[in-house]
Amino acid sequence: MLLVFHDTTLAGRLWQENRVLHFSYESEWQKSANGLDLSPRLPLGSGVLSGDDVLSFFAGLLPEGPVLSALLKFKRLPEGDVYSQLEAFGEEAAGAFAIVRDERQFHRAPEYIPYEPDQIRADLERLRENQPLLGLHGELRLSLAGAQNKIPVKWEDGQFFLPAGGAPSTHILKPALQPERMFPHSVWNEAFCLALARKCGLDAVGAEIVQLPEPVMVTSRYDRVISDGRITRLHQLDFCQIAGLLPDQKYEQHGGPSFPQIMKMLDDHAMVPAADRIRALDWLVFNYLVGNGNAHARNLAMLCGPGGNLALAPFYDILCTAVYPEFDPRMAMSIGGEFRPDWVMQRHRERFAADAGVNLALFSRRAHALAERAVSEFDNVAGAMELDVSTEFVARVRNVVHQRAKWLGSAPK
Repeated sequence: MLLVFHDTTLAGRLWQENRVLHFSYESEWQKSANGLDLSPRLPLGSGVLSGDDVLSFFAGLLPEGPVLSALLKFKRLPEGDVYSQLEAFGEEAAGAFAIVRDERQFHRAPEYIPYEPDQIRADLERLRENQPLLGLHGELRLSLAGAQNKIPVKWEDGQFFLPAGGAPSTHILKPALQPERMFPHSVWNEAFCLALARKCGLDAVGAEIVQLPEPVMVTSRYDRVISDGRITRLHQLDFCQIAGLLPDQKYEQHGGPSFPQIMKMLDDHAMVPAADRIRALDWLVFNYLVGNGNAHARNLAMLCGPGGNLALAPFYDILCTAVYPEFDPRMAMSIGGEFRPDWVMQRHRERFAADAGVNLALFSRRAHALAERAVSEFDNVAGAMELDVSTEFVARVRNVVHQRAKWLGSAPK
């Protein structure tokens, strides 16, 4: 049996019988003022919860793809056994909950250990070779949920620290996509797209480039709150977890949520659905504009606030995938059933608006306004980041934004 902790409070217990996961909340957690649902599909007061809804939530806390494959190979764990993976890696799982075998394992003295540049460079080299990271005493160090390697750190006054003993991180250190020869300048690509999103009025995470001497991106964690020196973890859910789907179903074409389905989930679960629907619409349009074909259901999330209220989280993982031939050119979510960005016509926009319950005139106005602002602010953002717009890479991203803006401009306003 595994124990599921939130801060220092035992929230529930997880176990497996005949390869089926079961979860139950602790009675004290249910009575607590801080008690909240792990997800809308796992409500408090439901007794023993079992099956796919339990599996989808807990599988969403783990890495995926090559990152998970490397971890499983290193630990000699079977693929598809989420319970064994949580048993091995759950203490550092993504989000606000920690999963441990023994309560004594959790109640250790939290601390932050200086993470020196030479150590970071050594870890980056391991990641380039697709090797898991090792922490203190040879213990395996997890690299957050998702398909890309990321290192959770505390970053303060220009110094990096590694959290230990259950201490929360404040930032994510994100190296270049691998192999780097196939995805050149990915760190600058993502940092620029996030900066452009913020300049266009979107709520996107803050990001900075740090030279070690190779560039890495450092993003602030939106699921952390710092008050009076105390770092508090916030609970979050991506839209695969909310939909009750596994991480490998994150793309619409693989059975993942479509944008109209995401809008329906916002209607059902958001504290202020109307505001979050507008924000989600801007997210979709902006990803289209910058050529991010990887804007799937795991790259959009909701944060759990006081009283268990859900609200759309700040946007993250935005980069121009269109400049990399190795990426699938299709969009992760269709617009009116069309996945090819250059094939999206007015009829697809009309179908999209009808299916998503969005006023077509509102959709057109916001899309055109975002397109105009992205084009007008592109050079300003590049200049602020000291990126030369005449260089080949920046020019290619610029061409994508300008071309997509023209495609949006061809539709009636």
